[in-house]
Amino acid sequence: MKTYLSILAITAAAFTVQVQAADTDPLATAAQSALTAQLGAKAKDLTVTVAQGVAELHGFAQQPRDVELARYVVSQVPGVTTAHSAGVHTWTTTNSDTDR
Repeated sequence: MKTYLSILAITAAAFTVQVQAADTDPLATAAQSALTAQLGAKAKDLTVTVAQGVAELHGFAQQPRDVELARYVVSQVPGVTTAHSAGVHTWTTTNSDTDR
């Protein structure tokens, strides 16, 4: 049991270090800042990760046009070579009166 808990603790510590490294990446921080500056409140549910110049957007956007704009803004950050938005979903609403 102690071995299992030790392995679990080591794994959790390694994951924490990786998450902290991703959160403090200067390029990801710059991309997130650009996104917030350009889109304002529309960017509140979007996050950006960057690995080797490739930015990935995650989260939710109000409209498909917001996703396109976010991808464009992030792609303009110096150091970002490509921006993808496959991790972004748009909010949808359903009118329950028409579903009957």
